[in-house]
Amino acid sequence: MNKILLMKFLTIMIVPLGLMKAQTAVLATGTTAAGAAGSVAYSVGQVAYSQKGANLEVTEGVQQPYEITTLDVDDESIMEKNILLYPNPVRDFLNVDFGKENFHNSRYSLFDPQGKLIKTGNLTQKKTELDMTRFPSSVYIIQIFQDNKNIKTFKIIKK
Repeated sequence: MNKILLMKFLTIMIVPLGLMKAQTAVLATGTTAAGAAGSVAYSVGQVAYSQKGANLEVTEGVQQPYEITTLDVDDESIMEKNILLYPNPVRDFLNVDFGKENFHNSRYSLFDPQGKLIKTGNLTQKKTELDMTRFPSSVYIIQIFQDNKNIKTFKIIKK
């Protein structure tokens, strides 16, 4: 009877220990460097690899990059514009919907992740459909202009 209890106890205690993970890299050194233009964290001796994303891209190291994007407009009267972009994330067609807002003299500019202008056009209706089918999966920035003033900026995710 004691052997059965001992086996159950060992099974309950040892099996979860096998599922635990420890640190996968031993780093020789590392630090954070900061300046007026920003900061960067780095380490030396990275040996780990990780798989991430739908495309299963392999990235090296234990410190993975991430991007923080802030979309900001200073003028408070401009920020009150209730323009909708949907769906986001988008697969094929993106709708720009002005709702009750004035759409006259409006246009858009679409930028790729590197900030390169890839498409521009006029918005001639309250609800305009933009074709996104020819663009690869990524994150895009779209700016809406009215009377040559940027009235809204959006981050769009293309699946």
